[in-house]
Amino acid sequence: MHVATVDSLIERGLKASEYRIFEQNNIWARHASEKPDVAVSLMKTIRALHARNPQNRDLAALAIGAGDEPQFRILQAAFQRGLWLYDIDGAALAKLRERIDRQSIKNVYLVQGDYGWDFQNPNAAYYTRATILDDRRVDLVTLHHALYYCCATEWPTLVKSIYQGVLAPRGAMQMVMMSTRETRPGTTTWLYNHFARKFSGAASDQDLTQLPQLLKKDDVFKHCQVDCESREVEFWVDDFERFMAVVWMILLYPHGHDYSLEQRIEITEFVIEHFWRPGRPLIQTQDYLTLHKLDPAPVRDAMAGVF
Repeated sequence: MHVATVDSLIERGLKASEYRIFEQNNIWARHASEKPDVAVSLMKTIRALHARNPQNRDLAALAIGAGDEPQFRILQAAFQRGLWLYDIDGAALAKLRERIDRQSIKNVYLVQGDYGWDFQNPNAAYYTRATILDDRRVDLVTLHHALYYCCATEWPTLVKSIYQGVLAPRGAMQMVMMSTRETRPGTTTWLYNHFARKFSGAASDQDLTQLPQLLKKDDVFKHCQVDCESREVEFWVDDFERFMAVVWMILLYPHGHDYSLEQRIEITEFVIEHFWRPGRPLIQTQDYLTLHKLDPAPVRDAMAGVF
């Protein structure tokens, strides 16, 4: 490979660092095997929801951190009582709005907000439910790759608030995250830890599989069934700029780590040498955690409307 070609790739890699997060996620969704894999787990959860709810009862769902929602077709069809797509990124929601208007979809609602604020405690969750969910509980809440922007120490309170204040008595919460336990070179976890540790002295401590141990100490979850599994997916796209856009998403640049220009050049050169030249896909091991709420005797709460 000639130096000029390497320089050109570096230029494209740096350009990719300017992509917005919903654009990065869109590339990942289009070219990784991850979204079809998420759909498999999602369908298992939906099947379980239908099994424990009356056939004539329409279900509702809330997707937190929805982005431009690659699972849109599944969720829109399965949750006819209402599908709320919630995200902090207005650009991603605008893309969804165009589709909803174009296809005259009536049961999907878009909400822009910060889940760290709107669901920070049970009172906040009750208020958010009253203002955006018509004061009705939903049967499914998804947090697909949304918890990266919340400290792991805050997860129990966040999950409890949503579980207690938003989720229906026979509902489910599904979370998906990159596994922090993966150590193999060439995986997304290794790539993140390698550069976060080198440039920021940081490493991922966001282990989704540890969350059930923390939740089971709370009586709120005494009737909760937990499903946990890990699976491997891969990503490759035959366009270096688009490939690098996903690398920046994995490295949480700039929303988690603000790498300098020199550091971004070093990262780009590393990716050229270790991934792009050998045609090596990114491998991601990811964890799935689903909480099934199996309350035996649903009770109205004082701050709530109807279930």
